[in-house]
Amino acid sequence: MGRWLVASGVALAVLLAVIAGLYAVTTAMPESAPEPVAVTQPPEPSPSSVPEPGGSAEPESGSPVARRLEGEFARIADQYEAGSRYPPYSFPIGEQAVSDYRYNGYSPVRVPVATDDGERATISLSLDRLHFEHGEPITGQVSVGGNGASGISLDEVTLRNEAGDILHRESLEAGSGAQRLSVSPGTSSVEEWPMELMLMVSGDFRGEPVDAVAPLRYHAPVGDIIGVGASRVEGAHLVIPVEVAVETSGDYAIAGNLYTESGKPLVHVEHETRLSSLEGTAELRIHRQALEAKGDEGPYQLGDLSLRQLPARPGDRTRFGPTGEERHDVEGAPFERYSQEDYQDPMREARLEFLRNAAEEIEP
Repeated sequence: MGRWLVASGVALAVLLAVIAGLYAVTTAMPESAPEPVAVTQPPEPSPSSVPEPGGSAEPESGSPVARRLEGEFARIADQYEAGSRYPPYSFPIGEQAVSDYRYNGYSPVRVPVATDDGERATISLSLDRLHFEHGEPITGQVSVGGNGASGISLDEVTLRNEAGDILHRESLEAGSGAQRLSVSPGTSSVEEWPMELMLMVSGDFRGEPVDAVAPLRYHAPVGDIIGVGASRVEGAHLVIPVEVAVETSGDYAIAGNLYTESGKPLVHVEHETRLSSLEGTAELRIHRQALEAKGDEGPYQLGDLSLRQLPARPGDRTRFGPTGEERHDVEGAPFERYSQEDYQDPMREARLEFLRNAAEEIEP
């Protein structure tokens, strides 16, 4: 029984990871977004579940692991069925998902520190985004909290490579309160720097050195989004042309979020295309089904526009341009003006059948 529980636990983790990957390929997810399916680990077998010598190795009726497997397969099947109704390049989103689709976000770094006398404090370091481009300042904020905050003085910020070597150093106005950061490395030698860097804020806490480190990516400029053209209905899609100017020719992804005029999020939209180093146009395509799911025929606003340069070869990193703050007016159209052809994923039914059968065939 115990061996079966452990094996089933391993099978659960492997199977759910595979299925979560199958589900994820149908949905465009950002680099920092959570996975669409939360894969939970099975509980460790309790001592009472280990069979006595000579006991049966078969699972008991109503095994918790079997029930968990059945429930997870059924839940994933339900989520896949709902999400696969929409194309991966345009799908409905709610307010809670907007931040997931604002690319190039950043999660604060929090470093707890303490003295032998019991004073405690936390250094919080957050950059405005993960990717910065050569020639622009690296910006963010550092703050200190806790009962020992007044004993911390932060006075220096450095940029370092992954080996810890200092590439750039600036002084901070010594203090323990919240401070905005704006680090300007200049342009003289940054072309030779690696993309992966660390920003370190240093100081002391009652005479002892303290620091906080925030990772970032620093690279050559990607390009800019110049503007948004007039939308049009084309078949089952609302097509929105976006004018871009990129630094080098290559494969790029353009993404944005469609909002109502009052600012309510409706649809996340993406498009991948090859662009030359000259100014060009990429077209975002929003499927009628995604718009109908939100019940809004427009007019709309297109915001959170971002440009990413995709890897040219294995081992390359995606490079991010800045995310635009401006929102652009977009004309909508009555749903009857669109083609009524629904989006079809040719593999949808086969995948659903697999998931449903897997849930039904697990014997409790």
